[in-house]
This record gives sequence, C-alpha cells and structure tokens, in this order.
Amino acid sequence: MAAAALLDPKSTALVLTDLQLAIISETPLAASETDALRRVNSAVEKCAETLKVARRMEMLVVHVRVAFSAGHPEANPYSPMMQFIREKGLLIDGAQSTSFDPSVRPNPDEIVITKHGVSAFAGTPLDQILRARQVDTVILGGLVTHYAVDGTARDAHDRGYRVVVLRDGCASAAPARHEASLANLAFLGEVLTTDILITRIRGV
Repeated sequence: MAAAALLDPKSTALVLTDLQLAIISETPLAASETDALRRVNSAVEKCAETLKVARRMEMLVVHVRVAFSAGHPEANPYSPMMQFIREKGLLIDGAQSTSFDPSVRPNPDEIVITKHGVSAFAGTPLDQILRARQVDTVILGGLVTHYAVDGTARDAHDRGYRVVVLRDGCASAAPARHEASLANLAFLGEVLTTDILITRIRGV
C-alpha cells in the first residue's frame, strides 16, 4: 500500500542531475550505438516534461550541475572518469558547455547546486536544503543513469528519503548499463515512467 501512495508536492522535491550541454553531447560519444543520442535527448525531454508539472504543483525543484575550477583541483585524482574529464578539459566552471540544456534551464527562484563528484549529496548542501524544506521524497532524473542518478539515489536512500527514479527521464550511453542500474535501484525505491509518476502526484 505504501509504495502506491500519492506523492505530496509539499514534501517532495524534483532533483535533476547533470543536464548540461557538455554531458548531453559527450554521453552518446561513449557508445557505438547510433541511437545513443536519441536515448539521451528523449531523457532530457522527459525531464523537461516532469519539470513543467513540478513547477505547476509548486514542488521544490533542485538543479544539480557538475563543474570544476581550472585544472580540476576538486576532482578525485584516483578516478578514471575524473581523469578523462581532466584530460579533455571538460566542465570548467563558467564555460558555456557547463550550462543547462535550454529545455530544463532553472528559473530564478529555483535552487542550483554545484557538485564535484558523482552523487548530488557529496560535498553539497542538498541534504540540508531538503530537510529545511521538510522534504521526505525525492524524484530523480538526469544524466547519466549509472553514475549521477544511481549515486544520488543510493545516497538519498541511505539518508532516509523515499526515492523515485524516472525510468524514461534518465539515460546511459549503453542501454545495458541503464537497465542494470534501474534494476538495482528498484530495491531501494520506485522506478516509474514519467506518465505514471505524474498520475501519482497529489493534485495533478
């Protein structure tokens, strides 16, 4: 019964991770499948659709971005992923490539958090912000499924939040990684399509 309960907009936050121009363009390049860009763009569209509903319902919206100072001093030096980002000179704070996709650009009154790792909670005030707003449920979408979305979902679970992941509102370059991640996250929360999620928001 609890799993099917309606989501209360007053105690729910929509957390969108890493919907930035550089990540949207780089993610498909990591795959050989020709439809990788289609999957990524579809996920961004679903996030934009969910964002419109969240705004209409006056839900707390948090936009999470990943960015680094010149030289990437905040990046984990032992991480192969961070090494790739450093070598490519990606995600330097202030660069156009770190901007959000226009379809999910934050409104002036919405919260924007900058992170330097995988999870949106690590080294950021996200947990403090959610608790101050008495949020107990987080809806997660963004890029990429098996990194930022997965890492944030696991962190949210361990911090006691109810976790809802948008199945079609996140994507990975390789479909197998996307599906494997969602299969694991289904044991930590709910994995719903955007259409089903919207029907589960109280008052919609």
